[in-house]
Amino acid sequence: MSAGVDVTGWSAAEYLEALDRGTSGMWSVEAALWLLERHGVWLDDPRFRAYVDVTLNDRAEPWAGIDVPGVGAAVEAGKFGEWNEDIAVLCFVLSLYGTYPIPLRYTCENLSEENLALIGKALSLACGYGEPG
Repeated sequence: MSAGVDVTGWSAAEYLEALDRGTSGMWSVEAALWLLERHGVWLDDPRFRAYVDVTLNDRAEPWAGIDVPGVGAAVEAGKFGEWNEDIAVLCFVLSLYGTYPIPLRYTCENLSEENLALIGKALSLACGYGEPG
């Protein structure tokens, strides 16, 4: 979904930079990207990258957005594999980034302490507490 932008060979950092462009001040989106980066799984995954739309802004800089409904439908259809902790974190990312509803009871089941801490920090950032970092 890269609207004429060649993203072949892009690193996770390049995807993150394009996604981050224009998010300043949108705490929940910033928190979603913070979680996406810190979790470290999805930015390199071609299944996820298929749902990242990249275009160029007026300064010819790559600008990207996540197709939240598309990723959500793919998760629900099993296109990201069997339900696991990485998919649960992805669902939190989708919820913070867009309008993807998650059932906390089921999404939080069996999360590791490490991922639960990341999600907790992301939720705090989404409410404007602290700086990403």
